Amino acid sequence: MRELTEEWLRNVNEELRKNDIPPRQRPWAAWSEWAKHAGVPIASDDEATKTIFAWFEKNTKAGSQHMGSLYAGTYYYDSCFWPVIIEICYGTVKLDAREALKSMPESIAAGLFANQTKALDYVSVWADCVDYAFGLDDLKKTGGFGRFTQELLNGGDQEMRATVALLLQNKPSPKAPESARMCTEMFLKAFLAAKAGLTEDEAKYKIGHDLEKGLNRCLAFDAESELRDIRPHLNAFPDIGDRYKGSDKSPKELWRAYAIAQCVGSTVARTLSGRDIRKTINVNNF
Repeated sequence: MRELTEEWLRNVNEELRKNDIPPRQRPWAAWSEWAKHAGVPIASDDEATKTIFAWFEKNTKAGSQHMGSLYAGTYYYDSCFWPVIIEICYGTVKLDAREALKSMPESIAAGLFANQTKALDYVSVWADCVDYAFGLDDLKKTGGFGRFTQELLNGGDQEMRATVALLLQNKPSPKAPESARMCTEMFLKAFLAAKAGLTEDEAKYKIGHDLEKGLNRCLAFDAESELRDIRPHLNAFPDIGDRYKGSDKSPKELWRAYAIAQCVGSTVARTLSGRDIRKTINVNNF
């Protein structure tokens, strides 16, 4: 991995300044650029990320950066995957969906929000990311479920973040749908473990890697669950055996697989944590 240097940070900041990128957006843009430069996905809690934010905190307008995100999802627009950053916050706060697109230039964001259909689609994904981030955080802190449920939630979260990291690379990886598939499997099993007492043996021998079996058991327990909405979209995922094959995927295919996985993860997080920001969204602000 290449070394993150002071010179590189200064040069990137100068380019961002020339392009009139506001100071608060620059560390996120630099984070994205560094992932491209290094040629590897960079997580939000990596040392390189911390160094980038610390540098911009010191060298740009004081207070313009806020480091500390619970989660980074993604949204596909204008032929690019954009990070959707869900920041850490406490107490009663007003969240702005537009502010989550920190690396998106204002000219592109204006086009997105000028299209009502696209804007509502983005806000739906943003709401999924918010409830996922805060719901999973609640579940990790409270530990109100058994060991197996917690292991599935943690494993699903790791696969979700891996999926996002693969999509945010300079060239989105065709391996992302495999992580998205595994993420979906783990969250379906977490739902069953928490709600229906699914055991490790049942998960392994009665469901295995069969997403349809897992979904059917979830809906047999709760026929009204929003998980029912994913049934027509299970074909977005590759077969489990495809992980041994190399295959290209179009950006839209990559996006579809992630979007379904995010929907499943968010639905499970809402169900188990009780969080649901959708009730409070004011779409007139967009």
